[in-house]
Amino acid sequence: MKDGIGRTIEYLRISLTDKCNLRCKYCMPKDGVCQLSHNDILTLEEVYRLTNILSKLGIKRVRITGGEPLVKKNVCKLISDINSIKEIDQISLTTNGVLLGEMIDDLTNAGIDDVNISLDTLDRDKYFELTDQDELSTVLESIDLAIAKNLNPKINCVPMKEWNEEELEGIASLARDKEIDVRFIELMPTKYGKNYTKIKNSEVLKKLEEAFGEAEIVNNDEGINGPAEYYSFEGFKGRVGFISPISNNFCSECNRIRLTPTGFLKLCLHQNDGIDLKVLLRSGKSDDEILESIKEAIKNKPKAHNMMQNAGDTNMHKIGG
Repeated sequence: MKDGIGRTIEYLRISLTDKCNLRCKYCMPKDGVCQLSHNDILTLEEVYRLTNILSKLGIKRVRITGGEPLVKKNVCKLISDINSIKEIDQISLTTNGVLLGEMIDDLTNAGIDDVNISLDTLDRDKYFELTDQDELSTVLESIDLAIAKNLNPKINCVPMKEWNEEELEGIASLARDKEIDVRFIELMPTKYGKNYTKIKNSEVLKKLEEAFGEAEIVNNDEGINGPAEYYSFEGFKGRVGFISPISNNFCSECNRIRLTPTGFLKLCLHQNDGIDLKVLLRSGKSDDEILESIKEAIKNKPKAHNMMQNAGDTNMHKIGG
């Protein structure tokens, strides 16, 4: 499946819910989100049906996101069902890690191949202030369990001057001491993110080289599954990666589309272009009719995100960034 400028679309991110058990200040309001009615949200059966249709168009890799996907009831059943689709090669999960440990056996049995865990500080007090929950030790335990289960865990950290500027070397050290990758993701200027000051990844790399010596760039063996640029440092068991959607966007190589909890297929994270698949599902359209509508929509995938102009009112918890 190719878009209008020839990019091959192979990667689907599914946001199962906009709800979360944390309240990270750059992502979600402290009081949480307005409750959508049950009818507004795709059922898991509808999510599976759409994933199956999209697999016929060339989708090979699926990432389950949120909000926090592990708060969604029966998420492991959905993962198992998606795992049964023969065209799907990989199923990944992005989570804050709070529920990961207690669910890790069910998730691995369902077919999860790898997991990304969000972690922005190693300081317990800062973690509580940033997320409104005292769950740092739980998340650290989940990381170790994910390593033990061979889930190829990656830590996602958003550098912000107000929260973790002095901790970046310590967070990167997780990749020195454990067989994991630590990725630094530039803060996006979203509705809540624009209240804080991003640190460019070039600045983060400079800090790390001052602490650990010269970094050696290594091949991105994630292939179509991610845009990170990876580096190795002497003595590190894992790698350090950088995802730079602002300072070094990767739009020309974008291979992904996103399904929101309400059934809207977003063609770009920070554009409104897309198609309402829930309407098609619930109006009785056949799989073939939905497939053709998706093919036509994909032709209009935007060339670039224009994030600096368009992200101001974006709520990341609603779109599964």
